[in-house]
Amino acid sequence: MTDSHPPPTEKALPMARILWLSGEYLLPADSGLYRYSLDMMNALKEMGHDVHAIGRRREPGSDSETPEGWTLLPHRQPPMWRKMLDVNPVKVVEVWDDDYKNAVTAALGSFSPDIVLFDHLRTAAALDLLPEDMPSIYVSQNDETAVKEKMVPAATGIRKPALWIDLKKIERFEDRLLKDCQGVSAISLADVDTFTKRGTTGPIVHTLPSYRGSRIAERTLTESTPRRLAMISTLYWGAKIDNMVMALRGLKPVIDDGVEVTVFTGGYQPPAEIAAEYPTVTFEGYVDDFDAALADCRVGVVYEPVGGGFKMKTLDFIFHRVPLVTGHTSAMSLPLTPGESVEQARNEDELGRVVLGMIDDIDRLNALQNSAFDACRDLFTSESARDLSDLVVRITSADRVGQ
Repeated sequence: MTDSHPPPTEKALPMARILWLSGEYLLPADSGLYRYSLDMMNALKEMGHDVHAIGRRREPGSDSETPEGWTLLPHRQPPMWRKMLDVNPVKVVEVWDDDYKNAVTAALGSFSPDIVLFDHLRTAAALDLLPEDMPSIYVSQNDETAVKEKMVPAATGIRKPALWIDLKKIERFEDRLLKDCQGVSAISLADVDTFTKRGTTGPIVHTLPSYRGSRIAERTLTESTPRRLAMISTLYWGAKIDNMVMALRGLKPVIDDGVEVTVFTGGYQPPAEIAAEYPTVTFEGYVDDFDAALADCRVGVVYEPVGGGFKMKTLDFIFHRVPLVTGHTSAMSLPLTPGESVEQARNEDELGRVVLGMIDDIDRLNALQNSAFDACRDLFTSESARDLSDLVVRITSADRVGQ
């Protein structure tokens, strides 16, 4: 006689109630910051977690309906003098005030979360509001201290001491998060390394983006494909503008050779002096059909010496099968091989030479885009957030098993 009962299985740990603290509402997801956060939050929901988010409205005076699962606060735009005089970093002051504090306090009572996730350093002033038994995770999008350190040397005039002061605030603030949070999520392996060296006390998970844009199954460039180069740069931050200027300087020989250069800016206008200096460059705002816009490009450039982290725009080019050229630090955490699936430039002068050397080599362009797509084909799905989900479960399960 055989035993008809199935063998015992390990009881699945329950999913968590997550209070997600965001700087702003994440839609429209028109920048890498918003896209990374939104895709990660959606992935956690799909894995079974119950997520409630708090964030600010993106536009002054907006009174649009609050979407389900969100608490939306009024847009905040404090003057620069207030940002500089505050003990907190500028990015925190832009988000944090009594309204946000009250919203967090209310959510801790009404939503009864099992854990709080700080989406970016900007919202982590809420750490002081958490009960002693409330765990938290710092969901970083950069090693913010390292990014600011790179910005200071390039600054001029009054901006240099202002950035240095803000750097010290960020370093102190981020060090506290690494010490006091029960876990950390890092967007790149480089950030995992630097956070570890800075002495984080909790576990660190490497959370790649969950890319939800189009994945073009097949594309072949031909001689009839326009000699067009694309960049994606949402110009809402000084470092973004600085990176675009450095890239355009390096691409000047390409522009002079008659290559069409288009910068997709996510609706932000470039400074007038930059538009005047590069009159043949097209600065596109919102694009209704991004698939069609990239289908007419031979090369995509991601050259961003200032700033760290993962560049979401690299995935736009890879999955739209646009041959990719990056700076040597702009393809971190991508499984690409220089010379095989991506071309790289170490400086501005090399950027122009690399692009000119490949833009008319159709066979080379097709080999690059096919190799890059194949390398990333099965990556950057919702499963990218699995390690973060597992970390949430491990941290919170001791209090919830048997509930």
